[in-house]
Amino acid sequence: MSDEHEEERTQEYSRAFAWTTRRPVAIAMVVAAVAVFGWVSYERLPLNLMPDISYPTLTVRTEYPGTAPEEVENLISRPAEQALGVVGNLVGVSSVSRAGLSDVILEFGWNTNMDQAIQTVRENLDRVGLPEGVQKPLILRYDPTLDPIMRIGLYGSDDMFAMRRVAEEEIKRTLESLSGVAAARVRGGLEEEIWVELKETQLASVGLSISDVNRRLQEENVNLAGGNLIEGQTQYLVRTLNEFRGIEEMSDLVVGHKNGVDIKLRDVGRVVKTHKEREILTRVNGRESVEIDIFKEADANIVAVAQKVRDRLSGTKEQQEYVAKLQAGTLDAQKDGKDLTADQLRQAQAKRAMERRQMTDFLAYSLPEGMQVDLLSDQSKFVQSAIDEVKDSAIIGGILALLIIYIFLENIWHTLIVGVSLPLSVVAAFAPMNLFGVSLNIMSLGGLALGIGMLVDDSIVVLESIFRCREQGDDMVTAAVRGTGEVGGAVLSSTLTTVAVFFPMVFVEGIAGQVFGDMALVVVFSVMASLAAALYLVPMLASRTIQYGEGSAGGALLQADIRKVRAVGRIRAEMAAPRQGVWGAARVYRRCLKVFPSLVFELLWRTLLIVASIACAVLKLVSILVWGTLWPVLKGVEKIVRKRQ
Repeated sequence: MSDEHEEERTQEYSRAFAWTTRRPVAIAMVVAAVAVFGWVSYERLPLNLMPDISYPTLTVRTEYPGTAPEEVENLISRPAEQALGVVGNLVGVSSVSRAGLSDVILEFGWNTNMDQAIQTVRENLDRVGLPEGVQKPLILRYDPTLDPIMRIGLYGSDDMFAMRRVAEEEIKRTLESLSGVAAARVRGGLEEEIWVELKETQLASVGLSISDVNRRLQEENVNLAGGNLIEGQTQYLVRTLNEFRGIEEMSDLVVGHKNGVDIKLRDVGRVVKTHKEREILTRVNGRESVEIDIFKEADANIVAVAQKVRDRLSGTKEQQEYVAKLQAGTLDAQKDGKDLTADQLRQAQAKRAMERRQMTDFLAYSLPEGMQVDLLSDQSKFVQSAIDEVKDSAIIGGILALLIIYIFLENIWHTLIVGVSLPLSVVAAFAPMNLFGVSLNIMSLGGLALGIGMLVDDSIVVLESIFRCREQGDDMVTAAVRGTGEVGGAVLSSTLTTVAVFFPMVFVEGIAGQVFGDMALVVVFSVMASLAAALYLVPMLASRTIQYGEGSAGGALLQADIRKVRAVGRIRAEMAAPRQGVWGAARVYRRCLKVFPSLVFELLWRTLLIVASIACAVLKLVSILVWGTLWPVLKGVEKIVRKRQ
């Protein structure tokens, strides 16, 4: 009964996979669609060093200058803890009170929507009655992805005001307009600030106070909306513009009157143009500089964003070569020929001027004389090198896997069939990665490298079963159907076992879940793709009847045993020959040396055979995918034409 049950189950599996041999066009189209979707998804995947890691903590920082820690705790920390303790999904609340500073730390559960949590915390803080003089609370959130991806240094000038102005008005604004750049932050240099230094004795002599001067400055330095003015069908926006345009205008401000005489600001003090208090000092090559930090958007590709910033900052390779020729005077400019008309001459000059504007349109070229810009750090280079190392390891692992498969299968064509499922499974994994928001990082690519060896297991098992059925006398189609049906259940169960091991890692909470979740998902996606390739693509390729004719060079290359080297056998035979004395051993070694050139020649010949065999196998694969899929279509068109005739 058990044998009958096993035979019935095999027949059911065979019927389930029989359509793969009858529908080669459908299989080929599905494979092509999967490859296209996978490649498009690969182009859209963001590239990062590590998966997105976010700690579910918030810090509410409130400053209350001039207060003791006890007052800060009683007036700020405790009311804030009571108001924020009702926030949903909150795990714990703690506070640290210092002199003039209160920090309330909120710890949330993992997988909490932090954007919604921030909004709830902000709403609850608005209902807290804080004392007068307390600054507005700040909600701080630590996220490793919020670190700058690039640091740019501007140096070369002794005028720190000018460098700060160039960094803010030219470099910062230009770089922030690039796609993928979230913000640019300028640090260092000197920020302009206007100080009004009042003389106490002169203020007292004219009967004025500091508050009077402050009020007059606020009243005279305004920029307010003044409503709108309608004239017919036109509406004009009116603004009140009365801002100070310089130090002299501020010095001439009338701040009071005494005995009918206007008292100006210059009479009771002086206006000084200076800079804000410096908190950061940056240097490049020993010279003081201004630093610009570049931040990328959350879903942007760090490598692509960094490349855009470098091109806009220092120019592309073509722009750099153009500027080098321009500065060296070797630029081949079009000479104005005498045979050109005035219009043609103007067009040629306008074309050269436009070309020059386009080729010199980058920041480093347009900087004021003496200023230089340099890239201090670029996180994308480390990310790219780390990702490239993982990619190279995966590619080398795949090549070694195919080499080992060939050693055991002893057939180029079978090795190529198995090898098709390897890149297809990798490319197919990119589409669900894009759908589930998995980026290309060390962990996800490590999952691909980890699954390289497992991706060909299912294909090997199915192909060996088909080959065994061929040896038992079945034709190609019957062997493909029966061989796949006999091992289909075992292949499915073994793949689901691997999925059952890796997929639960997705539900792990904490840093471990965020770090290893991407790897687990990628392994699951690639293994499931390899299962589909083994059960549907491999039987279709193995059942095709397109093959090289008997006695043809292509068929001989596909069936040739290209692993055995005759020269090695001759050397072994010479070494195993009996030796009599020292002279006998010398003669053996001399004969081995004579065989050595033939060994080298045969190795080169075997290498050429391997290349030719692979070319023949690829040609056969292309024939199956193209002609084998087009032939049923042509037959169908022929039937339709005959019916209409």
